[in-house]
Amino acid sequence: MQQPTGIELAVTMKGSPAKLAEAVGNGVLRQHVEYWLKAGIVSADQAPYVSAATGIPIEKLNSKVNWALARKIRAKASAEPKAPIGEGA
Repeated sequence: MQQPTGIELAVTMKGSPAKLAEAVGNGVLRQHVEYWLKAGIVSADQAPYVSAATGIPIEKLNSKVNWALARKIRAKASAEPKAPIGEGA
């Protein structure tokens, strides 16, 4: 028997695609969840929100993204000082 995908686990956890969409928020509709179920993967832009709503690791929801690299880039960008608006290049 094959292991369930991350999105299958998320839907099972919440009870239905509609309930998962409601829990995630962020503009996610039942139709989005049903598409992800067919694809077997959550879109990269919504995977963090699904992970936050379910506790399922983001890597299990979308294994095609190098999430470690994304976290590293985000951390570096957050640490860099920002020039005030209207200043700099």
